Parts: sequence; structure tokens; C-alpha cells
Amino acid sequence: MSLNSIMQIGRSGIAAYQVATEVTGENIANVNTPGYSRQRAILETAPQSTVNGFSLGTGVTVSGVQRYYDGLLQQQMVTAQTTLGYDTTKSTVLQQIEPAFNEVGTNGLGDAISKFFASWQDLSLNPTGTAERQAVLTSAQNLVDNFNSVSTTLSNTVTAQNTSLVSTTDSINATLDSIAKLNGQIKTTQMADGNANELKDQRDLLVQDLSKQVGITYTENSDGTTDIKFADGGAALVTGSQAGSFSLTTNAATGLYDVNLTPAGGAAAAVVAPTQGVLGATLALRDTIIPDYQSQVDALATAIASKVNTQQQAGADLTGTAGIALFSPATGAATIAINPAITGTSQIAAAAAGSAANSSDNSNALAMAALLNDTSTMAGSTFSGAYNSLVSKVGLDVQSIKNTVSRDEAFSNQLSTLRESNSGVSLDEELTNLVTFQRSYQASSKIITTATEMMDTVLGLIS
Repeated sequence: MSLNSIMQIGRSGIAAYQVATEVTGENIANVNTPGYSRQRAILETAPQSTVNGFSLGTGVTVSGVQRYYDGLLQQQMVTAQTTLGYDTTKSTVLQQIEPAFNEVGTNGLGDAISKFFASWQDLSLNPTGTAERQAVLTSAQNLVDNFNSVSTTLSNTVTAQNTSLVSTTDSINATLDSIAKLNGQIKTTQMADGNANELKDQRDLLVQDLSKQVGITYTENSDGTTDIKFADGGAALVTGSQAGSFSLTTNAATGLYDVNLTPAGGAAAAVVAPTQGVLGATLALRDTIIPDYQSQVDALATAIASKVNTQQQAGADLTGTAGIALFSPATGAATIAINPAITGTSQIAAAAAGSAANSSDNSNALAMAALLNDTSTMAGSTFSGAYNSLVSKVGLDVQSIKNTVSRDEAFSNQLSTLRESNSGVSLDEELTNLVTFQRSYQASSKIITTATEMMDTVLGLIS
């Protein structure tokens, strides 16, 4: 081996360990960067040469920079984020409407139902009493106000979910565009034999963010790009450097937004029904979960109004005239109100039909009070029982989804911990590598110094 070959070996060592040191420094600098995967320089022996019939090495070379990446773990994290996004959104919204059904205090709808029928019981003790009749009207108004309030809360929540679709789809579209652009940059970089590891880290983090918003499936391609498809139907969301997009149009029948998807590649937009992620949860809350609560409240309001109106019309008021409906209209919690034709306490029908004016008969008031325990309307349950069942359902739904979110977060955190152990940066390990590469760099420098001294000695002999 010539002195020149020795210097070449030293030079290759200096170049290789300089790259290794740079990679280690990059790891240390990004120890707190979200989504960053640690890297390492892959050192290999340089091509061998034959000298005087002997095969001799020519030093070391960096064959590439490896990224610590687990594709299966990334897939699990994507799936976990989709589930977490759905459950978290559902939990947040249900907790917002839960106070509307809170019966801990004494001013809830359940309490208003009980007090309304109790006021008729009080009236039966003094059928001609002005104070007792006024109490009936006051408790009726309180009942109406509570029904209206619960209905308004639910309606406003539906509107809020519908409105939130704008920001959600805008966020999804921005993420899709960013992933497509990174795909293009990664492909170009790899075609030029460049290192696209950090671009891939950014894209993988965006894929996780996207999966939290909407259900997706994805495929990693040999050219470094990632294709993404919509989980509910399989339409292309990202193909190479092309991105699809979500848009909203107002449904003429419902007045709410329809979600449309324009696939990557320019295909025509079509209405879609997302069922996963934040987008899926928002639609489920808007179209199914909250309307179900609303329909039960509406059914209760309609049943009470119908029964009370029927009984009121079956009696006689203080003037001996047949009673008129107390509630108008008799359908739905949103519009239920005191009948405008009720202008005074004398119109409360406490007596039986046909009774004379100022009658002390209390039979209709007793019949009205007995409606509290009526089970003929609400599927075998009383009015209070039906409402309490709804309150229990809401409470159980809230508690159940809270527990589910806790499990989702625990699982997601576990996956994040696994990723950190596999792809995260360990400062202790990197500092050890830094010292190792520094010493190796110094040793390679020493080879060159030694070869130089040997050359000087030879030249000295010649002179």
C-alpha cells in the first residue's frame, strides 16, 4: 500500500465521521421537535483494491442516512387518532348539552313538570281561589319556558355543529394540500439522491393530524410518496402531489350542509357521509344523536300539552263556560306556549263540565293533577318517568363517552411512548455517539499526520 493510499483512507475517515457527527448534531437539535425520527449514518467499507496480489481496503464511506421508522406503528397511531378525534368531539359536545338536563337544582324541566301538576292539586283544595288559579298559570308558563329552553339548547347545538363543518373542512383541505406538496418535494429529493427523511417526518405528522379529522387509509409508495384514500368510500384524497378537497353545499330540504368530496385527480364532486374522526362525529351529533334527544323532548311536550288540553276542555271554568285549551300549539318543545286566548285566572277549568258559575266543584282539578301519574301516553311511563329516563340516558351517554376518551388517550399515549422508544432521540445515546465519532475523526486525522511524517522521512532520505 502506498503512502497516498494511506492518506486516502484517512481522508475517507474524516469525511465519513464528519457526516456522522452532523447527523448526530441534527438529532440533538431536534430532540423536542414533534414527529421527528432520529437518524444515523450508515458506515460501510469503501471498495477494495488489489495491490501486489493482495486485496486491501480503501477506507470507509457513508452509504446513506437511515431514518428510524416503524410503518406498522405509524398505522396504529393513525387509527388511534381517528378514534380519539371522533370520541373527543362527541364527548365535548355532549358535556355542553348536559346542563340542559341537569336536575340537581330546583329549576329544571323535571321539577317544572312536577310543580305544574302539583299546582292543580293545590287548586283542588280551593277551586275558586284566585291565588291558586294564578299558581296554575305561573307553573304552566314555567313549564313552557323550560321546554323552550331545552329545545333551544339542542337546536343551537345542532346549528353549532353544522357551522363547525366550515372550519373542519377548511382544516382538512389545508392538510391535504400540505401532504401533497410534501409528496412532491420528497419525490424530487429522492430522485436527486438527496435525504428526504425530515420531509417524511413532517408528512407523517400531517397524516396523523388528518386522521384525527377524518377517517383515512394510506399507502406508502416506492418513490417515497404516500397516497391517501377516504375511509368511507375509498375516494382518493391524495395521489402523489395531487390533493382532493371537501366542500359544503346547503341542502334545500334540511337547510343544513351536505359534505361533498372532490377526489384527487379532478373527478367530479359527490356528496359523502363521513362516519369517522372529527368530521364523522360532527355529522353524527348534528344528524342523529342530538335530534334523538330533541325528538324525545318534543314527544314529551306534545304528550303533556295534548293530555292537559283535553282535560281542560272536559271541564268548566269559573264562569261555568266549557274550558279552552291551555297550551298552543300542542306540538313540539320549541313552539309550545300558553294559549293566547287564556287571558285570566277565571278560565282555568277546575270544575266538571256543566257546573254552575263560581262552583266549588274540584273534580276536573283532581283529574288534571292525576295526569302526573298517567301511563297511557309515554309507553307505559309517567311524564316524570319518561323525562327522568331521558335525563339518565344523557347522563349515561356523557359518562360512557368520557370513559371511552380516557381509554383512547391512554392507548394513544402508549403508542406515542412506543414511538419515542423506537424513533425518538435519546440525548444519552447521541452524546455517546458524538464522543465516538469525534475520537474516530481525530484518529483519521492522525492517519494523515502519520502518513505525512512517513513521506517527510522518505524525502529526507532522498535529499
